Amino acid sequence: MVFRRCAAVVAVLLLCAAALALPQVFDRAPLFTGAEQYTFYAGSQSSNARIVLCEGAQAARVRRGLGTLSGESARYASAEDAFAQVRRLGGELLFREEAAGTVNYYYRSRRLAGGVSFGGKTVNLHVAVRGAGACVGSPVIFGGY
Repeated sequence: MVFRRCAAVVAVLLLCAAALALPQVFDRAPLFTGAEQYTFYAGSQSSNARIVLCEGAQAARVRRGLGTLSGESARYASAEDAFAQVRRLGGELLFREEAAGTVNYYYRSRRLAGGVSFGGKTVNLHVAVRGAGACVGSPVIFGGY
């Protein structure tokens, strides 16, 4: 009788632990969908971050293996696909700038946490367009595009 009670308590505890852990393990999909290539940033929210590149087909697996991220970016052959991600995330354009043939768009999305400060504004979504292609990143695209 005592053994059954102990076994039941242990089973309930294991189920509770699994209920807490499983979403953390399986909910590691990339923020952006359908990209050709992904870059994940771990650690610092700057160019000092640990940078991990992967092709689109491996993105979910790579993302799951990284644990906590400080950022993510995705490369698209079509700029329209990158801007579709901004629309999906409800990004509000804050400002844009152009340099060296690349047009950068900086957004704030209420659906995304955190961000980095640019000119007194908090940016958490960034699109860089060059030619027909583009990258989208959060909070910004670290490094070059």
